[in-house]
Amino acid sequence: MRLLRVNNFSSEPSLRPGRFFLTTRIKKPGRFDLISYLGILSQSGKTILTHRLCGIPGDTVELKAGELYVNGQEADGSLALKHIYKVPAKDAGGLVYDRKQFYVIPPYTDTLYISLEDKYVTENALPFERYMLPRGLRDEDIYLQYKQNWNRDHFGPLKIPPGKFFVLGDNRGNSRDSRYLGLIDQSRYVGRVWWK
Repeated sequence: MRLLRVNNFSSEPSLRPGRFFLTTRIKKPGRFDLISYLGILSQSGKTILTHRLCGIPGDTVELKAGELYVNGQEADGSLALKHIYKVPAKDAGGLVYDRKQFYVIPPYTDTLYISLEDKYVTENALPFERYMLPRGLRDEDIYLQYKQNWNRDHFGPLKIPPGKFFVLGDNRGNSRDSRYLGLIDQSRYVGRVWWK
């Protein structure tokens, strides 16, 4: 068992930055468990990352218009997720959001792109549109990993080979996960989140 601390916002809202959590290797990880693993990031080297296990060996994973499909079945329905929403700047003042998780696309500064919890948007009947990259718009970092014209919202289909995991952050628009880092070798598995 290991005590770890959340050091980024890629798995929000499930794991919030600064919070502590325990991982264990006692139980084998299952699909959609939060797991920790040894990752290698270009800017910081080896570090322990925590994401949701969305694909196990033999699975076929695909993101279509930002929605996850595993073996042809929609898989996001029961998960608490964050996505990027297009918000008119005039409407952003009353929103509850992390000021580090928004951006603008110049010269269109009248629209903010804000990472919001889907539940927050739904419960408050907010009229904002989810922002998605169009199919065929290649993300160069993803292309380097998979040699495919995929992006964060249109990815796959990809069959998971033996000995590998496919992980995604619950903060789908702000996560460096298997889409960018590649498949995770099972030998780098640290543990399943047991308590948070």
